[in-house]
Amino acid sequence: MGLFDRFKKEETLNLGTYDDNCVIAPADAELVDVKNLSDIMFKEEMMGPSVAFKLKGSKVYSPSNGTLEVLYPSGHAFAVRMKDGTGLLVHIGINTVKLKGKGFKTLAVQGQTVKAGDPIVEVDLKTIKNAGLDDTVILIKTEEGSDPPSFKKKLGKVKLGDIIS
Repeated sequence: MGLFDRFKKEETLNLGTYDDNCVIAPADAELVDVKNLSDIMFKEEMMGPSVAFKLKGSKVYSPSNGTLEVLYPSGHAFAVRMKDGTGLLVHIGINTVKLKGKGFKTLAVQGQTVKAGDPIVEVDLKTIKNAGLDDTVILIKTEEGSDPPSFKKKLGKVKLGDIIS
């Protein structure tokens, strides 16, 4: 690692430009049924309409344009507020708050403006699995804005940038 490597800005992928009302898959993943999750809050969509992903890589990206309203220091969850007021929560794994940040690296700063596809968190899935925890990523619409998204729930492979709402 060179002297200036630690100052490099995390690269943003060139996925193109998305409308402010679009929600994209936050990673290359397998879209799975939330009804099969072990946590009742996620399984029954108690926090709002949800979709769940099994990651194929190690990074989780912003699912929309907006403001990174919340970024937990532990890296296990973050929230983006879309311009129309819609709130999106991305929760990486189930009960991963117990890891107290182990296996997570934040790549963004709370309060910054983000675009769909900007990198937010890097996660070591082995750390989650070795702790005996579920590594499913859940995307939840927590509040509705003026044009609330409804998730496309076709199960199967999705690529980072695929429009899911």
